[in-house]
Amino acid sequence: MKTSFRSRPIIFVGTLIVVLAVLAPFVWKHLHEAHSHHESPAVLSLDNGKRWKTDEPLRTGMLRIRDAASPVLAAAGNGKLSPAQARAFADEVGTQFAYMARNCKLAPKADATLHALIVELMRGAEMLATDPQSAEGAALVSKVMRQYAEYFEHAGWTPLQETKA
Repeated sequence: MKTSFRSRPIIFVGTLIVVLAVLAPFVWKHLHEAHSHHESPAVLSLDNGKRWKTDEPLRTGMLRIRDAASPVLAAAGNGKLSPAQARAFADEVGTQFAYMARNCKLAPKADATLHALIVELMRGAEMLATDPQSAEGAALVSKVMRQYAEYFEHAGWTPLQETKA
């Protein structure tokens, strides 16, 4: 049976619901564990004035996000970001966050700093998925990628070009 063009959004929404249902327990567990160590909401902080140490899962996940963000930000900067590219990027951010949540072993304050960054990164990615021409979304993604290097020690990290709203 051939699917019609009109049924594709229904298939997409169904797939998105399944993906979110699969990821939700991992995200909830990670957020709950991080917040159980803290009395206040996650904020950006340094480790006694130094950048936080990273582990291999964090570096791997952030490199994958950076590699996915680079062409997205370039296309957004030229006004040529397609809805499919923007959605794929938002999905990749979610996938990598779930990977990091399952595998990263960071100190509680480093974890809280990472959460503050990831929340903003996901917000920027969703802004782009909602509106691929969102200069604010592109600027937020760019800002978070730059801030990651300011707060985390990641040898060989190359920040992306800044995109402004």
